[in-house]
Amino acid sequence: MKPPKLPPRPIRTPQALRGLTLIELMIAVAIGAILLALAAPSFKQALGKNRLSSAASELTGAVQLARAEAIRNNRRVTLCRSEDGSACSASSSTWPGWIVFVDSNSDGVRNSSEPVVKSGTFDSPVRALSSASLSSASERITFRSDGLARATDGLSLLAGTLSVCLPATDPAENVRDMSLAFGSRTLVRKRNAGGVCSTPSDS
Repeated sequence: MKPPKLPPRPIRTPQALRGLTLIELMIAVAIGAILLALAAPSFKQALGKNRLSSAASELTGAVQLARAEAIRNNRRVTLCRSEDGSACSASSSTWPGWIVFVDSNSDGVRNSSEPVVKSGTFDSPVRALSSASLSSASERITFRSDGLARATDGLSLLAGTLSVCLPATDPAENVRDMSLAFGSRTLVRKRNAGGVCSTPSDS
């Protein structure tokens, strides 16, 4: 028995193979541009929030590391403002970067024999500023072997704030305040500063 004959395949004409017309392409590009314009503000806001959260988390981690190292080594460990990732610098309350080092001789100054445990920087446009109590302590937080940081009088427990901020109104909460209380506790809070980066309060 012969198999049934299949109907012939239709022949594709040039009309069936044609691509997008110029008008269709222009419409597609216009729709894409509209979608991109709608998504851009939310993307910018998400990027700003991520930058702030990342910088605040890294700074909080550095404070906690300094405290843990002080207890572990039974020596003073200092977190300080640094411009080169090697030495402390108290020339300004704006921090371009920081280092954590073991202060073996307890003089608050890092020398070549004292190891840098960790260092970091703040990438533009993120800025970091210290409160008055930290500025008066030469832009340093020094933990003693008991895990406590003290003020310049050597008796009071240190209370101060390091804030990271974006000089922009998007996101609205453009500041993350990392506060140190009772010489050891850290707390990060969001703050709306109206797009301004200014010196934070001690508490």
